[in-house]
Amino acid sequence: MSFLTTNLYFAAAYKVFFITFGTIGNLLFIHLNFRRKQLRSRTSVLQCFQCAFHIFCLFGSIFEGALNFMNPMNRYKCFWFISYFIFSQTAQDIIMLIIVLDILCFVQFPFLYMRISKIKYIFFTGFPVFITSCAITVYSYYVANYEYIPDCAPMFVLDTFSSIIHKILTLFLNGIVTFVYIILICIFYLKNQTGNQNSLKTMKRLQFSVAIFIFTWFFSQAIALFLRERDFQTTWEIILYVHNSFLTLLSFSNTFYVAIWQSDEYRNNFRLEWGFKRRVSTTNPNTFM
Repeated sequence: MSFLTTNLYFAAAYKVFFITFGTIGNLLFIHLNFRRKQLRSRTSVLQCFQCAFHIFCLFGSIFEGALNFMNPMNRYKCFWFISYFIFSQTAQDIIMLIIVLDILCFVQFPFLYMRISKIKYIFFTGFPVFITSCAITVYSYYVANYEYIPDCAPMFVLDTFSSIIHKILTLFLNGIVTFVYIILICIFYLKNQTGNQNSLKTMKRLQFSVAIFIFTWFFSQAIALFLRERDFQTTWEIILYVHNSFLTLLSFSNTFYVAIWQSDEYRNNFRLEWGFKRRVSTTNPNTFM
């Protein structure tokens, strides 16, 4: 067995781990927000939709890994295997941007934010997700041809030039997300200076979220862009590409576990929901339903 094949089997093993615990975690997050009204803010509803797309991405990742052991296939055939993965990957990325903008609007313009009706909110948040995801998926179909590709993955369905442009745009989008996160951290820091103790807890959670985001999805896309430009000239670059999936899988799997770890509110409601605690007292001024 070659060193590369060994790495493929190792990657397949931790993909099974991530799809198991990631899917369970995402489902638990959705279930907890559905069952506990005090957790059901507009932002948490967006996170629930993101978790749903993360589940599709997790299954897409392991399906992509399984296809690695098959004979090489062309772009057109690959597209029909993973079109849902392309759509879901784009959707969860756009939702991340909407989430941070949503928090920023709530913090800076709370009265205007709360006056937005549910229908308008759904339209303004759902429309860009749907349109952008459809556009990327349709364009992937448009550029698909019968050229054989080394791996049936979203970055290879597009031709080299289109794939590089797509990764650059993705990094630009992720850069905006990170920039908005930094602004939010600064805002919460200033609020903490005025004596608002709740802002300190929120700021700490945001700082941790930034770290998770940067070291998973952001870095994975930067690595993918580097490898796509290099066109996999060495075996080590291929191995780096294989294990770059570790970062993306971690990005798709962490929402529930980070919430339980960092938030007393989520932790207490989780214990209450599953019978580990008899009573919980929580408040949420931004209830969605």
